[in-house]
Amino acid sequence: MNKYSIRATETAISKVVYDFQNQQNRFWSEMDIHWYLFRHLEQDPTFSSTYGTELIRAEFPTRAKYPDSRGHYDLVILDPDSMSNPIVRALPPWTPWEEFLPLVDVFIAVEVKIWADRTTDIPGKADWDIVKLTDAQNAVKHAYFLNFVQLDFNRLIMVDFYQNLKNYLSKKAQNQPNLSVLCVPHDKAIQPDPMQDWIC
Repeated sequence: MNKYSIRATETAISKVVYDFQNQQNRFWSEMDIHWYLFRHLEQDPTFSSTYGTELIRAEFPTRAKYPDSRGHYDLVILDPDSMSNPIVRALPPWTPWEEFLPLVDVFIAVEVKIWADRTTDIPGKADWDIVKLTDAQNAVKHAYFLNFVQLDFNRLIMVDFYQNLKNYLSKKAQNQPNLSVLCVPHDKAIQPDPMQDWIC
């Protein structure tokens, strides 16, 4: 199922990109992106197994603890083999995370960002998500960092911000073999080739 999960996830992401570029007024926040992505995943036959949608989880905590708190991923797809472990199956829903997380593997983790203000501090907004997705303690097998850029591209300063964002994300993604980074503008004219949306 694992290779099918990757294919299904990337297909769902492509559908969200299409939605974002063709229904621009529907996306006011990152939660809107989360909802569309979850809906597309849930509709994929890959996830209509006996597990239902229990493999797809929102706001799932990281294994690693960080100075302020444990982090959370926007969305994950849990590894079905670890979920079928009889010990995991027997755990009640109120089991503390400290007991549950070491037994369950995150097969796919997704973080989403909407960039709607060119004055945004790029490192301040991007780095935390990249840390969660790539920290070896979290043992994420396949990580996706999805960046949706919603700016007035009629202004050169906005185009410059977009290029700076892409360059920054490209540098941060270097030497991260399990991390895939998407950076897509809402205006298709800015980047007509959808293959260029994927930085790595």
